[in-house]
Amino acid sequence: MNEVIDIAAWRCLATIGVRYEGNDAASHEIDLNQLGQSIQGLARIFALCSNALLTGELNTHLEALDVRVVCSPVMEHRCFEVLAMVKSMATSKELWSGAFGAVLAVVIQYVLSRREQDQMKYVNEILSRRDQEMSRRDEEFARRDQNQTQYASESLQHVHDALQMALRNNQANTESVVGMADKLVSLIDKLTEILRSAATQALSPIDRSCSQIDLYVEGDRFMTLDKDHKRAFSRAAVVPSESRQYVGVISEFDMTTGACKVTLDGDTERVPAIVIDPSFNRPDNRYVQAMLFGDALRFFARADLDLEGRPVRLYISDPAEDKAELADA
Repeated sequence: MNEVIDIAAWRCLATIGVRYEGNDAASHEIDLNQLGQSIQGLARIFALCSNALLTGELNTHLEALDVRVVCSPVMEHRCFEVLAMVKSMATSKELWSGAFGAVLAVVIQYVLSRREQDQMKYVNEILSRRDQEMSRRDEEFARRDQNQTQYASESLQHVHDALQMALRNNQANTESVVGMADKLVSLIDKLTEILRSAATQALSPIDRSCSQIDLYVEGDRFMTLDKDHKRAFSRAAVVPSESRQYVGVISEFDMTTGACKVTLDGDTERVPAIVIDPSFNRPDNRYVQAMLFGDALRFFARADLDLEGRPVRLYISDPAEDKAELADA
């Protein structure tokens, strides 16, 4: 039998304002389904991060957490806003004193920061059959991976430093500040993977009912989430598709790496792409010509699809016209 807990016993640790800005939200409206997904994702992120900070333990079962995330009424409406209150019954083991909200903001920033995933699997499959190209491309990918690893490492060090400072400020007699900070950082790093699907949910209204989501702690904005964040987390949950035919206009074509952007027919947003056709670096190839003249190009490509089935990255193998010409010959 579940124990009934007096709501009044729960103490507020932090209040996080979630403001949906732009698009429909500018008129104090937002799609209810998108809002529901976003709130569910953010509630899970806020709850798991808060519980890890408070208890030093990793627990993914919402019902078993030592914290609750509740919704509070907004006194003064701006755009479309939701107030999330993190509450706990813990008092004697409180580590953070009045700094909990500030430290939680640092942790949420890290969990929701953009980190590129490995998006070159199709390229590597092709390059494994081309020794010279493979060597050059591998060097390029290694540089990109090194930059991404360095970014994640520096971000995590920022979290570690913030935790140590807060622990020192709030614990008069602590001999284990470094050990406690190390343990919490390890938990937080694991949370970044566990909470990826929650982050995808949280960002679902962006580019639809709103243009961005701003997060506030105690009235101070600490993070703005936009379409770049949404795209980065969508890639983490992408579904690879089989090769199919697309029509689009190519821009920003790089003849050294094959990287480009494509505006697909009927769309306005540019999609990142990699041309893996062996002819991509030949002078005046079909891709360069199409870009120079702004012509729509029909081509075959595999794609990484987001949860809604939209391409977030294309791997272009060859122009469709080439196959049509061969069939007619």
